[in-house]
Amino acid sequence: MRSMMAPLIAATALTVASAPTAVAQDSYQHPCASGPARAFDFWVGDWVVFDTNTGVVQGIDRIEKINDGCALFQDWRQMTDRFRAPGAPNRYAGISLSSVIPGGGWQQVWVGVGGGTITVTGGLDEDGTMVLESAPATAQNGQTFKRKWHWDTKPDSTVHSWGEIRTQNEDGSWSDPTVPWDIQYVRRSVSPNLVAAPAN
Repeated sequence: MRSMMAPLIAATALTVASAPTAVAQDSYQHPCASGPARAFDFWVGDWVVFDTNTGVVQGIDRIEKINDGCALFQDWRQMTDRFRAPGAPNRYAGISLSSVIPGGGWQQVWVGVGGGTITVTGGLDEDGTMVLESAPATAQNGQTFKRKWHWDTKPDSTVHSWGEIRTQNEDGSWSDPTVPWDIQYVRRSVSPNLVAAPAN
């Protein structure tokens, strides 16, 4: 019996000796608890989104922290027929995933119901506005263009967001921006009775 137990005792001793030393929880520094990883926190929440110029409701947007606070998940639902593809059975919608990238900047990957992805990168500018920009891309008509998206937090906890698209001229310069959307985020708790929006 002693000869049978000896290998088991030796194996048990080896396992105990090689077990990692426990680290006190209070000494662990979570990589997403501070610094650049918190720069986009102002966007987190349940929002009603209005057109900045007309005040018409555009959609519902939910932004939540995921992956132990290391990423933001966006779930957008358009409440008008804007951006709706001809013949599409449903209104426009989309999701995005945003996170910090090496160097402290941010990256967002957007996927809409029309398929394909849009990737934008950047970070906070000197005014505290989150500015993310895409690399130049080629449209179906052969035109080179690029996108720039902005999120500007306000003292009243609303968020002003707008997009810009620039096209490249023949001489290589870039055109003045067109603004495909200019919207204002208001926390849904401020508009609890919202149930519908105009069809157009």
